[in-house]
Amino acid sequence: MILLGINSSGLIHYGNYISIIKPVIYYNLKRIFLADMHSLSKKILTFKIIKNKIIISLVILSFLKNMHYYQSMNKNILKLFWLILCFYNKNKSKFFHSLNKKKFFSFGKLCYPLLMCSDIISTNNKFIFVGIDQLQHVELYKKIKNKINFFFGFNLIRENIFIINNKILYSYDKKKMSKTNKNNLFIFSNFKEVAFFINKFKNTQKKKKSILNFSLNIINNNLVRKIFFNQNINVFKKIVSIIIYEKFVSFKKLFLLYLKNLEKNTFKINKSNYFLNNISNLNLNNLFNKINL
Repeated sequence: MILLGINSSGLIHYGNYISIIKPVIYYNLKRIFLADMHSLSKKILTFKIIKNKIIISLVILSFLKNMHYYQSMNKNILKLFWLILCFYNKNKSKFFHSLNKKKFFSFGKLCYPLLMCSDIISTNNKFIFVGIDQLQHVELYKKIKNKINFFFGFNLIRENIFIINNKILYSYDKKKMSKTNKNNLFIFSNFKEVAFFINKFKNTQKKKKSILNFSLNIINNNLVRKIFFNQNINVFKKIVSIIIYEKFVSFKKLFLLYLKNLEKNTFKINKSNYFLNNISNLNLNNLFNKINL
């Protein structure tokens, strides 16, 4: 199973495509875990969370014909989450990047990285994709794993393969594209929305944060470079808007088809949820039996 760093607090944007969808296509993995309970730590209406979850599932289904599994399907994850809470010191929370520069936050937000550790352990993931800004969560997982294994006297929790994706997609405001920064764009936006978004970019001497770098991260071909160096910036923006929009048109058509047959595809996703839930429950029950929980 593969753990994706996507929750249902918002829709999939170009940054998610670069950091998560492209690598998953490369590894061609069949089972995908969506961490939908994480979004409850944010101030979002339940209806919107459910709506986002459906859209995210269908978007991923458009790119990857894989089996999906929702975090909320397995309540044993919360049982394991409580076990992890009992092994962690609150003073260590200063290392959680999700709390940086925040004066007010819920206990759910505070425990967000610990629930992430519970996800990793419970789903028996083969690969875990993490962004470069979540390296401390990898270290957190290793510390918790070692602490629990030491306490029980045997290797209760096994090693995992972490794939660190160091690609960061910078948006028009020169900040990382993310839902938190409110500088993202839904991957299946219409052409007018794409063109409007691209036009927000301004010239900058920082190559990593330039419109050229943004375009190459998504398209990555020599044609884009030639257009950039041979045309003025406004012409370049118009052409790039067309190329980026057309790149995802075929996937968008699949998405709209899945959306049209929502009931059928929801049944398909729920069926795979049931199958993967049994696998996850088996993993956790074996773990709990070893420690008589």
